[in-house]
Amino acid sequence: MKIALLVGLIISAAILLAPPLARADASSVRTDTILPDTPALTLVELTDLALRRNPQTRLAWAALRSSEAGVELARAGYWPQIDATLTAQRNRSLNFSGLPSETQTRYGASISLSYLLWDFGSRGGLLDQAKFELASAQLSQAQILQDVILQVEQAYYLVLGLQAVVAANRQSLNDAGTNLSAAQDRKTSGLATVGDIYNVEAALAGVKLALQQSEGQLAIARGQLAAAVGDSPDTLLPVAAWEEDITPLMPPQSVAELLAAARDARPELLAAKARERAAAANIDVTRGRGLPSLNFAANTGRTHVVDVGESSQFSALLSLNVPLFAGFGDRAALKQAEAQRDTALATHDDLRSQVELQVWQAYQNLRTASVTLDTSAAQLKSAQQAMDVSNARYRSGLNTILDVLSTQTALANA
Repeated sequence: MKIALLVGLIISAAILLAPPLARADASSVRTDTILPDTPALTLVELTDLALRRNPQTRLAWAALRSSEAGVELARAGYWPQIDATLTAQRNRSLNFSGLPSETQTRYGASISLSYLLWDFGSRGGLLDQAKFELASAQLSQAQILQDVILQVEQAYYLVLGLQAVVAANRQSLNDAGTNLSAAQDRKTSGLATVGDIYNVEAALAGVKLALQQSEGQLAIARGQLAAAVGDSPDTLLPVAAWEEDITPLMPPQSVAELLAAARDARPELLAAKARERAAAANIDVTRGRGLPSLNFAANTGRTHVVDVGESSQFSALLSLNVPLFAGFGDRAALKQAEAQRDTALATHDDLRSQVELQVWQAYQNLRTASVTLDTSAAQLKSAQQAMDVSNARYRSGLNTILDVLSTQTALANA
């Protein structure tokens, strides 16, 4: 099911760009306000929009088309070059005595052919290099699509998480307001001191600060989600809640198996390997430029001279070009090509290390989340119960306001 969903999302990237979502005026609408007439977007819908509208996907498609054209350009070297020429001339020249000759008018047509018959692999190296660059562009495009999908997912879950944080902070603000009212009533009755009022007011201010900070973080997350989809950061994108079970499950593979799978399947690693092979093919191209090549050229045409008559001409030429000396430029170009290959090899090794580290960190994060989720739920339940008991004891005069504030802080953290 997940594979079919991913394939469907990638295919949808070829659909025409969707019209932009309606934007709200940032000066009149809060960025955490959801327009009532805007339908909530699911993760699948957001991902589909991103694949069709994110500029990175369009750049990937453009790079892929450029590489495809590069292969066709390299294949053109295996075909002869044919040119047709039409000429018309009217001239009058001077003879050996300096007197003008008769004026002549001539016109004609000719066709020429030039064909590289054989070289030492320069032409083949160009084609191999273009093919590897095309493979790299295809794999890079796949990686960009995966990156866009990941950006949308991360922003989506971040928005949902911060919405929950804002809701929790608002509940804490309500609890702090209730505590302040209770403390003021107790002070009026002579059961609380001014210090208790100050403590509650300080706690209330802290809760307000936490709420303001979480609202700002939520606004940033909404902007990140809108940008990932391809809209301006001030675009309001109401998100639908995730309805499926999101309990983290550990993969059946071991971390060593996951590392091996990443080395064999990650598109950016495969693209780096293709670039390494393209750099190796470029060495053959550079080496072949300093070796002999065999060319064939032919020309035929027919010329008509007014008041004189017509004549035809033709020529055929077979030439062997042997480079003898180019100021040591060929040797320098070969060293440069070898250095580029070494750079591509080192880049591949460095990228492989980064991918392995990403897989390792993701595996450890997932394992940590899976073992702490139940603990966090138990902590939240206990903190809520402790808050209820502390409020009841405070109303009965058995707890101080500091006890209430302590349990309130524990509940907010939970």
